[in-house]
Amino acid sequence: MSTHRTLTLSVVREGERVKLCCPGVGAFSLARREGQVLSGGDMAGVLTTLGASCALLVPEDVSGVIVSAPPERVLAPTDFGAVLYELAPLAAGAAGVGKAASNASKDGALLFRAPSAGRFWQRSAPSEPALAGVGDVLEPGRPVGLIEVMKTFTQVSYATAGGLPARARVVRVLVEDGAEIAERAPLFELEAC
Repeated sequence: MSTHRTLTLSVVREGERVKLCCPGVGAFSLARREGQVLSGGDMAGVLTTLGASCALLVPEDVSGVIVSAPPERVLAPTDFGAVLYELAPLAAGAAGVGKAASNASKDGALLFRAPSAGRFWQRSAPSEPALAGVGDVLEPGRPVGLIEVMKTFTQVSYATAGGLPARARVVRVLVEDGAEIAERAPLFELEAC
């Protein structure tokens, strides 16, 4: 089963803290860990309802550090409006600097990183062409691959979160089709265009 749909998490603000809440009912998986930074457009997990999976996205106007513990179960049952994440504000001035640095290699090249761990697939089916290859121009929302976890496929789309440009060209593909990857592993080397 593949994830082609996305849902945006709902937001409850309490002073400087932000709670990101579930936009539906189902099983929540691929939760991000405590201490990680979430920013607008980031994938924050998957919600599976009646066999259909949707990627959960952070609203564009939200960023912060996760201060809540992840669910105890890999496929955690969740209700509409349930709090999935509590975020604390980023340190003043650290948001732009830290995020940009996290998407740059030591030599300054721009890197598009995996939103979660799993097996990375470059194509939607074995007979299909790669979703993104050298020379392709990426814009927000363009699919670049799939991540498989426990036979569930989540579409990975290009997003400008983390200081990436609105338009970028793929310079190098950094992982092989079907490779096991860690969360935040570099998938593509990019250049702004």
